[in-house]
Order: sequence, then C-alpha cells, then structure tokens
Amino acid sequence: MRAAAGLVEESGLAGLSVTCSGEQICVQVCTWAGDPGQRAAQVALLAQIAGTHACQHDSRTSAFSQIQASGQAGGIPVTIFTALEVCTRPAGAGPVPLAIAPGGQVTAVPDGQLPAGSRWVTELDDEPAAAALTREMA
Repeated sequence: MRAAAGLVEESGLAGLSVTCSGEQICVQVCTWAGDPGQRAAQVALLAQIAGTHACQHDSRTSAFSQIQASGQAGGIPVTIFTALEVCTRPAGAGPVPLAIAPGGQVTAVPDGQLPAGSRWVTELDDEPAAAALTREMA
C-alpha cells in the first residue's frame, strides 16, 4: 500500500483507481480523468515514475485497446493502464472496428480479429498531439 501511495503522491494525479494485492499494484487512469490524450499522458507520467514506458496495447482477438505500462513501485510490480475506444464504421450488421496497417492503410475488420502487424484505430487517432504521443511511446 505504501508503494502505491508513493506512486500516486509523486504523480499528483486525480482520477485514478488503484488496486493492491500482496504481489502487485494495478493503477487505472479512469475515462472520466480526461480526454484520451490527457489520459495517455497520465499513463506516460506514471510509467516514468515506475521506471518504464507506456505503449498502446491491442487485443488480437477483439476490438479492445489500451495505453499500458508495466514497471515497479517500491520493488513491487505495477501495471498502469487506461482504456481506449476503438473506432468503428457503420455496417449492415452493426458497427465494424477499424485497424491500421504499418503502411497506414485503414481497413474494416468485421470479425474483430486484428490482422498481423496492424493496430486498432482508436480515439487517439482523432487527436493529432495524442496520436504523436502514442507513436513516440511505441
């Protein structure tokens, strides 16, 4: 608990949800803590304090993405994250998630299985500054 408190205190951030167990600390930057770019920056700050870097982490099997970092606080493993909304486009059976290939081509992924080498298009892609931060973190 002291390690978690130290991490939160050093960051000076509000809008965090912290869970501690005997083996690890989990810190969520809640969606109401700011817009996607602000939340990504908050994860990056916490990651720096925990001695690591943040990056976009995409599920390969479903349209889910988050900014995530894994480091340590007081010698205890800590995971820091914030969820990102995956962008979609309308389709006959409902919205279809979008993925972006390494070359920048955006494609619809009706089955929700992220193609190899691609990443989900997220709400960060709508914010130029936040998208640049995400590219830097990768």
